[in-house]
Parts: sequence; structure tokens; C-alpha cells
Amino acid sequence: MSSCRVGLRLAACLLNISEARKMYIVENIAKAALLERNGQRHPEVSVLNIFSDPEYNRSVITIAASIDELGLAENLVLSVPGCSVFLFGEADLPEKRPLVQRRKQLGWFTRRDFSALKPDLGAAPARRCGLTACFRAL
Repeated sequence: MSSCRVGLRLAACLLNISEARKMYIVENIAKAALLERNGQRHPEVSVLNIFSDPEYNRSVITIAASIDELGLAENLVLSVPGCSVFLFGEADLPEKRPLVQRRKQLGWFTRRDFSALKPDLGAAPARRCGLTACFRAL
């Protein structure tokens, strides 16, 4: 991330994705995080790391962005069709519920019909999958 502004406030975003075996999907989501709504690369957003575990079919993309870019999840929903976003932590305003509490409230581990879930952003998932985001000020 390059910026010459002194005092730039950063936020970290961890995107948890239910996919690790089809790396092109994970890479496309990471690329979408770097783009503005007009399709141009955003100068204040960087993908720091992509960790994928094919055995569990899960990936985590670590992104750093200017605190002014907290609309990143909205941009991802526009760029990744069928994406479901469930917010937690600093991104879950005003409640700021931790991930464990958020999953319990959604019935994430006991639910069988995920199409009835109402995500914070995007479409209802067809099965237990989606993209969850947590933003933290650095």
C-alpha cells in the first residue's frame, strides 16, 4: 500500500471464504477487493496474504485499506455475483458482535436450510457458504 499522507489510518479486513480447491475463485475475490466501483485499481487497498486450506475447503484473504474504504464489502458484493456477506466485529455496527456470537445467532452450525438466512449484504446463500468480513482499525 503506498500513500504519502502522514497519519493515514488503516483498517485490516479478513475475508473468510468457503472455497480453497478452486483457486481461481479465491484469486478473483482477492482481485475484486482491489478495485473501485468503476473497475480501476484502488491505490489505498492491498491484499496482504491469501491462506487456503484445501482439506477444509476454506480460505482467508487478509486486506489492508484506508479506514475510509470500509465500504469494501459492498464493493465485493457488486463484483462477486452470488456473494453473501455476514458482518461481525467492527464491521457489525452498531452491535459489533464477535464471530462466535454472530454464528450462534444465525444458527450457522445447526441450520439445514441456508436459503432462509438474511445476509447483511448480497444474496441469501444456497448452502452453507459465503464470505464473512471483519474490519479492525490498526
